[in-house]
Amino acid sequence: MTDSNCPYCNYDEYDAIAKNDFGAILPEPHSLSKGHCVIIPLRHVRSFFDITDKERKSLMALLEQARNELNLLHHPTGFHIGFNDGTVFGESIEHLHIHIIPRYENQALTLDERWGMAG
Repeated sequence: MTDSNCPYCNYDEYDAIAKNDFGAILPEPHSLSKGHCVIIPLRHVRSFFDITDKERKSLMALLEQARNELNLLHHPTGFHIGFNDGTVFGESIEHLHIHIIPRYENQALTLDERWGMAG
């Protein structure tokens, strides 16, 4: 199932960093740090709690792959990993996406309205 108005259902295949049978890694267009990307299910689904076991395992494998590639490319000190579930934060994209945000020594991370933070 896809949604014709959803940017994650209609991403450009050339933008995909990696992909498997159930998900993809995409660069985050509003990056909070160098290498920030998102892991999405290919099926249009809003909640982490609505994905299947196969999708969950697939997304976790992609998350690990993203971490490994980011370590090789950018050598971050660590990662901030998270996602919103539900409409409490006013999420504008109603497609599950897991952020992996590389963290770097002496670089502050400023979370924005996507995380319920006022900037």
